[in-house]
Amino acid sequence: MVEVPAATSARNQAILRFALGTTAAFILSEYFGFYPTFLAPILLATLLANLPRALPLKAGLTLVLIMSIGAYFALMLSSLLRETPFILFGSIGLIVFLSFSILAQGRAFLPLLLVLICFSTIPVVTLVAPPQATALPISFARGMIITVLIIWLVQAIWPDVAVKQPAGSALREIEPVRLALAGSAIVLPLMLVYLMYGITDALPVLITTVVLVVNFDPKRGAIQGLAMVLANLLGGMVAILCHALLGVAPSLFTLAFMVFVVGLLFARQIEDGGPSGSVALITYNQSMIILSLGLVPGPSSPGIWATRLFQFAIAYAFAVGMMYLLLPSATRPATSRTPDTKKKAPA
Repeated sequence: MVEVPAATSARNQAILRFALGTTAAFILSEYFGFYPTFLAPILLATLLANLPRALPLKAGLTLVLIMSIGAYFALMLSSLLRETPFILFGSIGLIVFLSFSILAQGRAFLPLLLVLICFSTIPVVTLVAPPQATALPISFARGMIITVLIIWLVQAIWPDVAVKQPAGSALREIEPVRLALAGSAIVLPLMLVYLMYGITDALPVLITTVVLVVNFDPKRGAIQGLAMVLANLLGGMVAILCHALLGVAPSLFTLAFMVFVVGLLFARQIEDGGPSGSVALITYNQSMIILSLGLVPGPSSPGIWATRLFQFAIAYAFAVGMMYLLLPSATRPATSRTPDTKKKAPA
């Protein structure tokens, strides 16, 4: 009998946890109408990709509590300061700045990621579409509850978990103030654009932009940034293909099978980690978001698909450009030549 190496077993189990867990979260949300249905699967994918080890009971309950409190506090702050948008925007800017500065110190990565998601999305929806904003805290809390429960379930089925490098470790090499300025210079202008033009579908773009920023590896610079921008297009193409196949054989089983296959394909690269794993995570999240938006009842046409992909592409390009410009120059490839130490021999 051939004995499977422990590392291989742990990797295979991690791939199955990711594929089955994200599929369960997506299908559960679609079946019961837990809109936005992409929230639970992308939260689950992001947590599984960044958890350094198995999720303990206390940590899971803490994440649910933080997401719930953060969502309700963001709604309350936005509602109270709605008539004074400058004060509201300044308050949100301070929260975003402090969150990114703490992230650069390698502390509380996952809780602060949830805080950033809440305060970068809920205020925009509150000011642009107030009736929709009142349901967001419930959706965020419910999405996190589903995420944590499914993580515990798949970890019980496949318990072998390889210890990973702590989440957000690539950001620790950046000065906290520098990272805080870069993160704020990305998230806040995007929020301002959505507020100025009254764009209602800000939620998916802002969530994925925050995930992109916190998974950006400064050592790879523009190389990884370009890959992340291209990942937007690839993820959208995957979603459009799945939507077309679903039109041929429309059923919940067909949807579950396609989501499972997509999760299985991306899980291998995500589990390997590193810059390529971050790009794979961005691509997977993009495919789930576009697929989820395509399943929402209402008009669906090539023009709507193109508009959604264009919004993501602009946001990603802006985020990557700002990260490349504002991060320390030491993370970029050196362009200066080393002086020639050889001396010419006398004639």
